[in-house]
Amino acid sequence: MRIKPAVSRLLLVILCLLSPHLFAENLEEIFALARKNDAEWAAKKQKYLADREKMEQAYGSLLPTADLNGTWGKQYYESETPVFDGGFSGGGVNEAVICAGLNNVSTTDEFLDLCTSSTSTREDYDATIYDLTIAQPLVRMDRWHRYKRAKSLDNAAKAELAFSQQELMIRSAEAYFGVLRAQEELRLAQSEEKTLRTQLTEIKNRYKLGLMRDTDVFELQAQHDIAKAAVIVAESQVDVVKENMAMLTGIYIDIVNPLPKDIPIEPPQPFALAEWEDFAKRTNYQLIAAQYAKEASEKELSEKKSGHAPTADLFLKYEHRDVGGGFTPSSDTTTFGVRVSVPLYSGGITSSQVREADYKVQEARHNVDLAMRNALRETRQYHTQVNANVASVQARLRAVKSNNSSLKAIKQGWQDGIRTMSDALTAQRKVFQARKEYATSRYDYILNTLKLKKAAGVLSPDDLQTLNSWLDSPTDTVSSILETDESYLEEVDDIKFEREIKTFDDEKEAESAKQHKSLYDAFKAWRDKE
Repeated sequence: MRIKPAVSRLLLVILCLLSPHLFAENLEEIFALARKNDAEWAAKKQKYLADREKMEQAYGSLLPTADLNGTWGKQYYESETPVFDGGFSGGGVNEAVICAGLNNVSTTDEFLDLCTSSTSTREDYDATIYDLTIAQPLVRMDRWHRYKRAKSLDNAAKAELAFSQQELMIRSAEAYFGVLRAQEELRLAQSEEKTLRTQLTEIKNRYKLGLMRDTDVFELQAQHDIAKAAVIVAESQVDVVKENMAMLTGIYIDIVNPLPKDIPIEPPQPFALAEWEDFAKRTNYQLIAAQYAKEASEKELSEKKSGHAPTADLFLKYEHRDVGGGFTPSSDTTTFGVRVSVPLYSGGITSSQVREADYKVQEARHNVDLAMRNALRETRQYHTQVNANVASVQARLRAVKSNNSSLKAIKQGWQDGIRTMSDALTAQRKVFQARKEYATSRYDYILNTLKLKKAAGVLSPDDLQTLNSWLDSPTDTVSSILETDESYLEEVDDIKFEREIKTFDDEKEAESAKQHKSLYDAFKAWRDKE
């Protein structure tokens, strides 16, 4: 009896593997697919990996360097050697005596022209010259400050990457609940159109019997036509949001699990805005990145000022020279010592670079102030919106109930002849509008809660797991395809920013991050430990 369900489940998994239309049913799997396939997130990870190499390059400038230079070639030597021959054919001593006795030679050049000749010499030989130089920086303050600046920039990049992950979580939730919102609006539009179609059929039948006025038929027909147009718009909107999700996940997803009716709608915990602001001042990742960027700009200023300082390197140089021809003997020379350089004047370039770096420090300080203001503004904004959403969900739910009661009473009054059909249609439209606003308010509450936690810097994948537990969806379809226990920190080697940047997750106990009943249980567990 149990073979058929097992076979059916196996076939479903095989279809998910073979079909480009993947049936993913929960938020956690959407986030996992986004981490694997979202191009924006992948580009930011690669950018971080590229930027972190600057720290390795800066550190390498503090380490010893070795250079090997060599020259292998052929040299050509040419020369002319003067020979004294008396200026006569045959040469010899007698000719030399005769030449010496000439009285009409007035200059030495004339004498050499008459009494000497030259012999040309041309040789070629191999030449081998190579040297090996090893140097260790001793005093290089500019390089040291450059390395410190690279470390600060690396920490800033880690904070930016952490913020990008939070943005990915928000985009995943927006895409997921965007589909749910569009599907809910489509269901309501279809329900309203079906109700109006049924009513229109009934009214037409009654009109044929002379029981209804033609104006009632026309009015109901107009409302039905509007409802049919709303269905078309809602259907197209569902396709649009599914395409947006496909762009995020890289896979077209047909089905997402709906949100149950009994999700916990709670005010922010802690409720006090000041506590949320305190979190934002300490853990907002954009603020942390701006602070590290300011620190890096200060290190750059120190680096540029070091351009006026002397430098010293410890070096060892070995040189071998082997030149043929017998003119220069082969030699091996070893030099060991300290090479000191004192910059005197560079055309004002160093001073200009110092001023430029100082301006950048001022810019970075203003950016920190701006990041602080933005973090506090967003925290206050979403804290207010979440509180408003809590009240709105409760009010919308009451509005649904009261509009249903109103519609029931107006329909009864229409049947009794004391209310018009126009009143009944208006009341009915208000019912569907109230149901739509109620559904929208629940999605707004969830998304604004996630954005509040992002603004405070405390949003983590555990929050999506909490939301996913609300969905109560089966995981025997896509979960078997995705890698298990895959975390953000394991996706990119050595990216473990949580060990270097103080975050809310560091302060939570590992066992308290698994099962939550609401989005704020993580805060409650953490505060109990304080």
